[in-house]
Amino acid sequence: MNILNDQFKTYRKNPSVVCTELDEGAVLLNLDTKYYFNLNETGLRIWQIVEESLNPMEIAEKLSCEYDVDVERAKSSVIRILGELEKEALIVSTVK
Repeated sequence: MNILNDQFKTYRKNPSVVCTELDEGAVLLNLDTKYYFNLNETGLRIWQIVEESLNPMEIAEKLSCEYDVDVERAKSSVIRILGELEKEALIVSTVK
């Protein structure tokens, strides 16, 4: 299922993940797995927005406004990054 089709799906950060912000992004460390994950500036912003309990489409719309980018391009980035973060157990999906 496409994550954008589920308007009730949101995400929360895995409490075992530590984020260190850098000049051009961030590094996430999963303390359970000991794996690092690098984020660029857009990825870091998505990571920060996850705390707001927005669904993927709402995240894409917010990015579109903040970065003055087309909503379709923002959706593409959101889908890719949320998918990677969830695959690496850095975020966990929830249902509102």
